[in-house]
Amino acid sequence: CLPGIRFMGGKSAYVLSVLVTVSEARAALVEEGGIPVLVEIIEVGSQRQKEISVAILLQICEHSEVHRNMVAREGAIPPLVALSQSGTNRAKQKAETLTELLRQPRSGNFAARASDVSL
Repeated sequence: CLPGIRFMGGKSAYVLSVLVTVSEARAALVEEGGIPVLVEIIEVGSQRQKEISVAILLQICEHSEVHRNMVAREGAIPPLVALSQSGTNRAKQKAETLTELLRQPRSGNFAARASDVSL
């Protein structure tokens, strides 16, 4: 797990949410095992941690079908649905958007399917 991310404080979470706007930072977060940690935070974190974690996952997933598949395989949809019902207004909106994104049909492109299998 990423050092320091498990107990994301306000400042570190904010910095991470800014960093994931850079493609290299998104890739590093995924490579270092950040997706399972972020999903866990959505399940058990504080309201603020959940809000920031869902924003980070949304940023990661908007740019990659492979990352969407990884997030879905981590079991993110049930905690996202729960967050969309009980989170802050901002968290609810982001959780709904991410849930819709994760539920979109997968690409019919063979290359996309082949890359998913290699994960």
